[in-house]
Amino acid sequence: MKIREILAGTMLTLATIGAGAAAAADLPTRVYKAPTMAAPVASTWTGCYIGAEGGGAWGSSRQVSAGMPTAGLPITNNFGLSGGTVGGTVGCNYQVNSWVFGIENDMSWTNAKGNSPDMVPFNRFAVSHTNQDWLDTLRGRVGFSWDRALIYGTGGAAFAGTSAVICNSAVGLCGSDSQTRTGWVAGAGIEYAVWKDISLKFEYLHADFGSARYFNTPVHLLPTSTIVAREVRLSDDLVRVGLNWRFTSLPGMFNFNP
Repeated sequence: MKIREILAGTMLTLATIGAGAAAAADLPTRVYKAPTMAAPVASTWTGCYIGAEGGGAWGSSRQVSAGMPTAGLPITNNFGLSGGTVGGTVGCNYQVNSWVFGIENDMSWTNAKGNSPDMVPFNRFAVSHTNQDWLDTLRGRVGFSWDRALIYGTGGAAFAGTSAVICNSAVGLCGSDSQTRTGWVAGAGIEYAVWKDISLKFEYLHADFGSARYFNTPVHLLPTSTIVAREVRLSDDLVRVGLNWRFTSLPGMFNFNP
């Protein structure tokens, strides 16, 4: 009797398990889906921009006599110039694969200046100054980009507002002659997109303005004190940082996720 009861209970249990499995097989299958990730926005440096920049200028100058009978004699030794710069920038870039091609113009105010006492046979009481009031460069840029970073080389034309000032401490008088200088400029830099259309840059430029003549007509401070015609050599080294904002809305403009 007990054996029959045990067998009957076992059969009932197996039947219940089988029915439950069959019912479970009829339920719809739930498939897990991974969350969809948004496709990354393609980055490009293509577009036009405006910006502000500032830094320091360190230069070199020398003044050499251009008047007879002392023509060719150095009036001063080489002397340094230094000062700050601050100004604005405008430019455009176009990206092809990882290469970026562009053009940029900047205009900066500067107070870079330097001086040196005159050497014998010139007036030992005289001091010759070379001053700069503004700097302007028009340059091409070629760079290679890694997403938000751009490393570039640059070169083109440079312009500067300059003056030569000669002061005679014995008579307490000064004379000056001003002119715009033209030369060449070259350098390199790195630019990084920090947020959407905003980028920061750091660059170094070397500008060379060659020699130009000042006081082509000698200036007589007194009958016994004359400023002679002179060739003034000038070059600059510029280190500066800048902030650029890209404002164009053309397709494929500079576009990064924030």
